[in-house]
Amino acid sequence: MLRIVGERPAARNSDAVTSIVVAVLTFKRPGELANFLESFARIERPARCQVMLLVVDNDAKASAREVVAAWQERIPGLRYVVEPKVGIPVARNRAVREALASNADALCFIDDDETPDARWLVHLVAAWRHSNADLVGGPVSVTAAPCHASPWQRLINSSLASRARRKNAMTARAAAGGGRFTIVTNNWLCDLHWLASTALRFDERLLLTGGSDTAFCTAAVAAGCRKAWAADATVQETIGMDRLTLRYQLWRGMSQSMTHFRMKKLPLTPRLVATTAAIAAARALLGLLLLVLPVYGIGSLTIAIRSLGWAVGRIQAIRGRESRLYAFAAEQATQGEPVEEVVLKLPDGDSGDRRHSLHPVWRRAA
Repeated sequence: MLRIVGERPAARNSDAVTSIVVAVLTFKRPGELANFLESFARIERPARCQVMLLVVDNDAKASAREVVAAWQERIPGLRYVVEPKVGIPVARNRAVREALASNADALCFIDDDETPDARWLVHLVAAWRHSNADLVGGPVSVTAAPCHASPWQRLINSSLASRARRKNAMTARAAAGGGRFTIVTNNWLCDLHWLASTALRFDERLLLTGGSDTAFCTAAVAAGCRKAWAADATVQETIGMDRLTLRYQLWRGMSQSMTHFRMKKLPLTPRLVATTAAIAAARALLGLLLLVLPVYGIGSLTIAIRSLGWAVGRIQAIRGRESRLYAFAAEQATQGEPVEEVVLKLPDGDSGDRRHSLHPVWRRAA
């Protein structure tokens, strides 16, 4: 099912051979990356389409190199690069540069803790070809909790799965009705010819806060981007055990709320403070009511906790605080000395180009 927002011109020539780069970012998650590579090796590739899988390792020590190398014979077009400067928007922009340099027609993003359905890429590329959209997104579902999860963790995972189904349905309805919806990089395709004609990139000022993909989508729409939603292009997300807690869900809701508020860049007037505080109070009340009256079924639990986090985040934002959602990963990565940038093209008939240059990463403050 394809939903299109924006003026629709003639569809692309589906008979032409196109080049697609699928990028996955990773940072010290060898198990998740290995599972992703195993699932990607089994997907169906679109007809008349050359596919490159680009792994961007955001660990300056190239910790994912051996994991990727183990799959070089089983995944055609596999390529691996290291982006030593820590930060999700930095790694995303590295993927953009690599895709543009390869003269690809489109760039896809998918997360390393996701499993694409067998025909995921077929449906995503078909939506792009048939709609002539510049930016295409698809739904993300939540897999079952692992067998060793506690009953409480299973409950939270089931609640997150229900919340994801509701969110996917709301997005599909918004796209069908020409409404507003956001396309983020957990299931994302962008036309590189359109992107090359703009100055848009992921905002590296959002290094620790998260939300650079949301900011990109907002800026893309402002630049006249046409969006489409490919409801059949599904990926499955595995929620990490450390995230199956109400504390984490509260913190995640709070962090996202702070980031989204700051993205608006509104002048902090007394009226805005009062309005934001009132809305935050109403959102907190909604969260408490959902805990008592779970009208969304099992999904009410995490929706309620995220709502409470959203309310706290708004109050923190008007107090001048900002999210540090990914600060821990940055701290992990900045304990060493500057290291060499490493670019490796795994043997797949590529030109064998190599680049080495000294590129310091952040240091921990003395």
